[in-house]
Amino acid sequence: MRKLIRPGRKIGAVMLIAILFGTSPALNASEWWKKIKINGDFRYRHEIIDKEDSDIRHRQRIRARLNIIGQVSDESKIVMGISSGSDDPVSNNQTLTDAFSSKALLIDLAYFEMSPAAMSGLKLFGGKTKNPFYKPGGSELIWDSDIRQEGVTADYSRELDDFSVKFIGSGLWIQERGSSDDSYLAGGQAIFSYDLSDDKGSLTLGGSYFSYGNAKGFETFHETDDSKGNTATVLTIDDETVYYYNTDFELIEAFGAFEFTAGQTPITIMADYVTNTAADSLKNGWLAGVSVGKAKKPGSWDFRYIYRNLEKDAVVGAFSDSDFRGGGTDAKGHEIGGSYQLMDNTALAVTYFNNQIGLEADDETDFQRWQIDLKFKF
Repeated sequence: MRKLIRPGRKIGAVMLIAILFGTSPALNASEWWKKIKINGDFRYRHEIIDKEDSDIRHRQRIRARLNIIGQVSDESKIVMGISSGSDDPVSNNQTLTDAFSSKALLIDLAYFEMSPAAMSGLKLFGGKTKNPFYKPGGSELIWDSDIRQEGVTADYSRELDDFSVKFIGSGLWIQERGSSDDSYLAGGQAIFSYDLSDDKGSLTLGGSYFSYGNAKGFETFHETDDSKGNTATVLTIDDETVYYYNTDFELIEAFGAFEFTAGQTPITIMADYVTNTAADSLKNGWLAGVSVGKAKKPGSWDFRYIYRNLEKDAVVGAFSDSDFRGGGTDAKGHEIGGSYQLMDNTALAVTYFNNQIGLEADDETDFQRWQIDLKFKF
C-alpha cells in the first residue's frame, strides 16, 4: 500500500529548511532543493591494538557523518553536520559494544562561510568548522584529521600565473571558564605554491604560528585526567586525579610538500617540523613521508609511509593524531598504509602503526596498531 504524506507535513518541512538556510518560505516546494546539497560518509573498521605490558585489544568501530550545505546567497552558505562518536575532539569513532545499545549522534559541523564579491580571494568562516590550516601531505603532526575547531577564520588567496599564495588567520576558543581566565588559540599561516612547468607537479612551502592563551597552570584540555604525553603536574582533588600543564604553547611550524607525476602515478613527498618556543626542553617534533598513487577510480590504489618523532611538549597532545601511539606526544615511529578502490565511492584501506612511546631510553613502551577499513562516501 502506498504511504500517504499529508500536505501539511510537506509544507512544514519546506518551511523549516527555508528558515534554516535563509530561503524564502514563499518558494515553491519544487524549488527549495536547488539551494541544498547533502553529502556524507560511512566507515566500518576492525582495529587491533598491541601495547607492551597490556593484553591485545580487538574492537569493531563505525564512523558515520552527514552534512547539509545550504546556499544562502551567491556569497555565503552555511554548513551543518552530524556525526557518530562521543565528545572526543579528535575522533568520530563509535565502538560497537554495550549490548546493542543505541549510539549517539552529535553536532560535528555548524558554521557559515562567506566569500564577499567585493573582496576577491577572501573567505570568512565562523562556528564549528573543519581545520582551516594546510597540512602537508595530510600531516597530523599538530592536528588530528578529525578535529573540528571553534571560532572565526579569515582566508585570503591570490594566484599569479604559476605562483599562488594563501594567508590564514584564526581566533579559536578552547575553554570558556566563566569564573577564571579562558583558554584560546590565535593562529596564522602563510602558504606559497609554485606550479612546475608542463603540469608535472608543484612545490608548496610555508609556515605557521600558533599561540595558546592560558595553558600553563590550567587543567589539561578535554580530558583533565590525562596529559596525552605533555609534561604536567598531577594533583588529587576530591579523590579525582587532575593534570595541569607545566608549560605554555607557542608553536612555530615549517613545512613543505613536493607533488609530481611519475608516468601516470602521482607522488607526494612531505615534511613537517614544529617547535614550541614557550618550553625549555622536549619541545621539537618532525615528520617526513611519501605517498604514491591515488585511490579514486575502481581498481586504483595508493600507498603511504610516514615517520615521526614528537617530543613531550612540542604540541598540545590532546589535538594531535589520535591513532599514532594511541594519541598524544612523547613518541616516535612508523606509519604504513594504503587503500584500494573496490568500486565507485567504496574503498578498502589498511594502516599499520609501529611506535615507541617514551623517548627517554629508560621509559620505552612498544605500541602497535592495525586498522582495516571499509569506506563509503556519497
